[in-house]
Amino acid sequence: MADEARPGSSVLWGPLFGGGARQWADTWEGDSGWGGPAYDFVLTTVKVGEGTRVLDCGCGAGRFAALAAGRGAKVAGLDAAEEMIAIARERTPAGDFRVGDLEALPWPDDAFDVVSGFSSFQFADDKVRALSEARRTSRGFVALVIPTLGSDSGVAAVFQSVFPLFPDEGLARLREAGIFSLSAPGRLEDVLADAGLTIRDDVELECPAAFRHLDEAVTAFMGAGPTGLAVQHSGVEAVTAAVRKGLEPFVLADQVALPGTFRAVIATS
Repeated sequence: MADEARPGSSVLWGPLFGGGARQWADTWEGDSGWGGPAYDFVLTTVKVGEGTRVLDCGCGAGRFAALAAGRGAKVAGLDAAEEMIAIARERTPAGDFRVGDLEALPWPDDAFDVVSGFSSFQFADDKVRALSEARRTSRGFVALVIPTLGSDSGVAAVFQSVFPLFPDEGLARLREAGIFSLSAPGRLEDVLADAGLTIRDDVELECPAAFRHLDEAVTAFMGAGPTGLAVQHSGVEAVTAAVRKGLEPFVLADQVALPGTFRAVIATS
């Protein structure tokens, strides 16, 4: 088991994601949230079923864990935010959900058949260590999903409006350990290789997010951890206005449709 006392990325991201946990759970991890196609791909590809042991790293409010449990899996989850873990426990009371750090998973070697991370490993300060921990605790597969950075990324387009409101050190932190920090060509391959993992499956998936109206979409972005860095620096009103402006091009018939492409990788030791 890794050194649980070692500080990691959870020190920053736990409070930032925790502050908007309910908004996150109701939007990004709601029925029309972004992850549906990615969850289905992983569940099907690694054949999650009765008795499969699944750990979701950066589990958030536990939507993927709940889906895996619905197939009969024995699920566990780890997240930096206590508030997210509380919601995950509500959704799947039988799951083993813990607050912790991606770089120091509090489970023994080979404890799971599948260790997953949906838009989570890129937030680790030490990505090789985080993925090495995923490999250590999995006796089978490591599944991870990260956003691609292209012209069709709705999230990237919205954040372009918000970036001027971030402190310089916040933008530097996002480049090193933010939502797109594993999206540059070749970056993920290098980190996986350094962690002792080999890619078995590698696909791109369209994973749009839908919101019932503009106010709901604004609430979703204001509940996201990275937005909290801008709020701390520039205040709620300024950031809310910038998010709204960034979302306006995606409003269609009073609803908001946010396009997004994600890379889904299944790796083995």
